[in-house]
Amino acid sequence: MNLRKSISLNEEYLKKIEPLILKHNGNLSAVIREIIDLADVAFKDPDSVKRLILGLRNKQSLTSSTLIWALENLAGRLPDEEIVLNIIGNDITTISSLEKRLNELIGEVYWDSSIKISSDDARLPEKVSFTITGKNQDMNRFLAAIVAVFSSKKYNLGVLSIRNANTSLEMYMKRGEKQGVLKSISDNFGYMDNAFFELYKKPDFWNMILTLYSKMNYDMVAIPKQFFEEILGGRTSHKITTCIERFYGCPINQIPLEDLLKKIKDIYQYTGIIENVDIDKDSLILHHTFTEPEAIKKLACMFVELLRMSGHTYNSVTSRNLIVLKPVPRAGKILIKMIDELKTTEEPFENYHKDLLKMLDLLKNMPTNQEMIKSLGCDFGEMMIQNYEKDKKIDVWDAETLIRYMQETGVILKQNSKWEIISKNVIHGKIIACPLVKDDDKFNNLNCAFIKGMFDGWISHAFGEQIEILHTTPQTTTTGNGFCEIYVALRL
Repeated sequence: MNLRKSISLNEEYLKKIEPLILKHNGNLSAVIREIIDLADVAFKDPDSVKRLILGLRNKQSLTSSTLIWALENLAGRLPDEEIVLNIIGNDITTISSLEKRLNELIGEVYWDSSIKISSDDARLPEKVSFTITGKNQDMNRFLAAIVAVFSSKKYNLGVLSIRNANTSLEMYMKRGEKQGVLKSISDNFGYMDNAFFELYKKPDFWNMILTLYSKMNYDMVAIPKQFFEEILGGRTSHKITTCIERFYGCPINQIPLEDLLKKIKDIYQYTGIIENVDIDKDSLILHHTFTEPEAIKKLACMFVELLRMSGHTYNSVTSRNLIVLKPVPRAGKILIKMIDELKTTEEPFENYHKDLLKMLDLLKNMPTNQEMIKSLGCDFGEMMIQNYEKDKKIDVWDAETLIRYMQETGVILKQNSKWEIISKNVIHGKIIACPLVKDDDKFNNLNCAFIKGMFDGWISHAFGEQIEILHTTPQTTTTGNGFCEIYVALRL
């Protein structure tokens, strides 16, 4: 038999052996030798080889379907270093050898994918880009995870960015410090590892919790047990910081403000305490779905206290579905400190006029934010009425008790005012003259806002949720003449 050593192959057959041609860098002789080796194995056990190849290439086969299902469900799970090293091996010395090895592996299992690697240095790269091309996005991402784990271990490379398209994935990596490198790998490829670890550790617990949250449409709140205990005990709670401190791993006053605001957004949104948070520079806008005014007020105070414990003074303004928290300027911080100090002193009620004059003087250095000024006035007003309540041993407030308080306070503040009960549940007040709203005989809007806040604080403290309407109708000219009328409607 004459042996013909020349081979004639058309495009159809060249396309079939294209993975091997790529593997051997276009060396057709090497390709033929590998095909012969494969044929030798196939002749020895043709059925098993045929089943294996069909299983890898046929999308409807048990092998391929199982692989695709597994890769879909591995999203967010980081491959173990040991598995990665077993796949790639320990003999990689350069970036080009890594690229070659990966393409060989892909070709061996017929994944119909390829990897292209570019770097600034073959042996000790600082920056590397990986382009993974393939029709299956889950396969592309799994390959990227293997590459990322290997590169972080071998070259200390961390993930800078990932761009995922339908048929390709581009990943950019850069050399960095070990802690940052590991975090970048975990954030991009191992973000579900902790969740699965806890899920497998307590499957019964998490099955119940997840079912409950689903049936409740996630309308649930998760809070620390100590925090809940303080709420049940009716005490002012400082345990609201527990979640952030445990999550961050340090006391709340050691967390930078920028990081703290982000953590408030994430933690208290996902625990269900608030619906959403917008961050505007140093300000927080909290979206909520609570309807009880007293509950909204306490929620706002809770976050003000949280920020105060972190070393930052904030002021809150509430509306139907929003709580706006803004940092207080230096003069405002002094005001708040003065109010806090007055809460703990036994100062006679008659001396509050002198304290109020000091506070109004500080308003000259405050920005013209009337809502914030009004809120500070509300705090001062609450402090006044609380001390009055303690001094007079008042257990329950009613309309007559409030009117008596307003009359006594009006004398101390040198106001000319008249208060009366005009129906069973409506109190009417008329402020005829209020020297405190004047500054050098000119009407001062900030002083007026502060005093209005004081009235709000008095009435809210006295009746709380019993307030149906608190309506003020200023009839004041720019010269300070005229009067204000206040109507307080109580729920029967």
